[in-house]
Amino acid sequence: MTPATPTTHVLEALRARLMAEYAPVNRLRSPLVRAMWLSPLAALALLAAPLVFGMRPDAVRLGPGLTWGASSVQALIAFALLVAALRESVPGRAWSWPWAVVWLTAPIALLGLVTAASWEASPVLLRSEWGLVGVACFVGSAASALPVVALAGILAASAYPTRPALAGALLGLGAGLMADAGWRLFCHFSEPAHVLSAHLGAVLVSVLLGSVLASAICRARRRS
Repeated sequence: MTPATPTTHVLEALRARLMAEYAPVNRLRSPLVRAMWLSPLAALALLAAPLVFGMRPDAVRLGPGLTWGASSVQALIAFALLVAALRESVPGRAWSWPWAVVWLTAPIALLGLVTAASWEASPVLLRSEWGLVGVACFVGSAASALPVVALAGILAASAYPTRPALAGALLGLGAGLMADAGWRLFCHFSEPAHVLSAHLGAVLVSVLLGSVLASAICRARRRS
């Protein structure tokens, strides 16, 4: 009989530990299905501002294309970002860096185009209380995105992403863009300086929060 070696003891201990912890797990749903779980919160982020505060005064001048039409396109891109983030969170299905850059930059460009088109169709300046209105739009839009950021962060971390910061940034961008799609329907001002500071600022904060949250949850799960 071959005498037991230290390596044998280690392998037996490892095998015993694996057998003790062995348990069936639920199959991970597809990114699209998991993103659908976020749809009620995403819809709330989109509809909250116009339903609670009403539509912007220049909605008739902008027309349906630059109100609900533009916001609907923005919301669809935001939902696609949530799907992309949940795919990124699955090991082995991460996006290549060129695609990751596209996902991070194209939605910002879209927001810029919508801002420029709205300003061209209805130039409404923010003449007074610039700081107060800016803070209100920033806080309102960011707060609308928070529930989506929180739940999406948990869903992303549950897949054990290899790049949690990137997955969180994508989901934060999707949540922020969704919230802005609704908040712009209420905001009275189309001045680009206001939109690109307060509204885009809220989106970028959502990106940062998503990245930090997903990374923190992943670190906590690895320690447990």
